[in-house]
Amino acid sequence: MEYRGRINTILLVLVGLLAVAAFGHAAQPAKVRMSYSSRSNSNTPFVIALRKGFFAEEGMDVEMIQVNPRLGATALLNGDIDFTATFGSTLRGIVGGFPLKFVAVSVKKSEHFLIVRPEIKEIRDLNGKKLGVSTLFGSDQKAAEEMIRGKGFSPHMTKPITLGEAPVRAQALRSGLVDAISVSSPFDLSLQTEGFRVLAGPKDVEFALPTSGIAVTTKLLQQNPQHVKRALRALLKAHRFVFENKKEVVSQMMRYLDQAPEVAERSYDLLLLSLSRNGEITDQEWDILTEKKKALDEVRDFTLLREAQKELKIR
Repeated sequence: MEYRGRINTILLVLVGLLAVAAFGHAAQPAKVRMSYSSRSNSNTPFVIALRKGFFAEEGMDVEMIQVNPRLGATALLNGDIDFTATFGSTLRGIVGGFPLKFVAVSVKKSEHFLIVRPEIKEIRDLNGKKLGVSTLFGSDQKAAEEMIRGKGFSPHMTKPITLGEAPVRAQALRSGLVDAISVSSPFDLSLQTEGFRVLAGPKDVEFALPTSGIAVTTKLLQQNPQHVKRALRALLKAHRFVFENKKEVVSQMMRYLDQAPEVAERSYDLLLLSLSRNGEITDQEWDILTEKKKALDEVRDFTLLREAQKELKIR
């Protein structure tokens, strides 16, 4: 009996140790790699989710990695990253056949401004001129074309030149390498103080033209939906925080892009006009974005997003 009692005690200790080990393992946050294309105010919700601990609350240790927008979708397919926030180039990849889907939209409307050299007075003067873009057919080029169309001219009147992210495009404009660029705040303000002109802005883009979201592989969506939903919950928490905490968000924007207080406040106001409160855009807007080249179910899946909305009481 004494021997059996010792065996039982040992077994209980072992079970306890295994339980502690299992709990410790489960408590470890999942390492997550997420790409974004450029440092801009469009990434503010992701910065907030990281810095305010919303990803951590969902058991995620997120590393934000800047990746050329042309390579984000490929990196996702290769398994080098888990999520990408890049929208325009990723959507183009999906339309082209990549097995990816958007599971949320963050910034749903372009915040871009069309900035031109001082000698260019109006849109018609852009005919045949060089437009500096981050990547061909990316979000900034699409925004420029929609602003030109909104002014009643052909979006194909300019000659796009691939340059890279906003600071590089701004420098190319200063040097005369290009005649126009499309950039978001705060880059438009600094260029205006240097004498460059603003020919159009967000008000000239009538429909949804997202600049950031969350895209995943269809494989991850099928094999680990809870992992995806945790990321969506963190993003929705960040969206709610942005809408409800101006002072703190402005402070974060000042730190993130080294913006002066008045510039960050303007950037915040622009973000509020562009941010999707619930992470969605309409099916009609998706049809416009894809030009109906893909069925909607092949482009986006909001099933998990809507579950997260319900859990967080977000409409």
